[in-house]
Amino acid sequence: MWRPGTPAEPTRPVGPADRAAAGRLHPDDTGLHGLGALAAAARIMLSWLAVLPGRLGDRLFAMNDNEAYWRDWQITRTHGGFGRRYRDPAFDLPPEYREPPAPGG
Repeated sequence: MWRPGTPAEPTRPVGPADRAAAGRLHPDDTGLHGLGALAAAARIMLSWLAVLPGRLGDRLFAMNDNEAYWRDWQITRTHGGFGRRYRDPAFDLPPEYREPPAPGG
């Protein structure tokens, strides 16, 4: 219920600009200003570490991947990059439509 002398509309909540004007940047005023930078650095390191297994797998299977690419096979990375699955799409066709093997090879 509205009482005389109180604002008719709700007041604006206190935001970062109001805390900075009051001399307090953090609501608990602990002075821990570098936690945002530390969290950003931790996220960068974790993302860099998450990519390493895929890069290692790419190096381990580079020769096989090149041959599969040369033969127009499908390459599927498995187990977080530590495994590969190669598939010849010619097996999708019925046997009568497949290309015959080359003579002598």
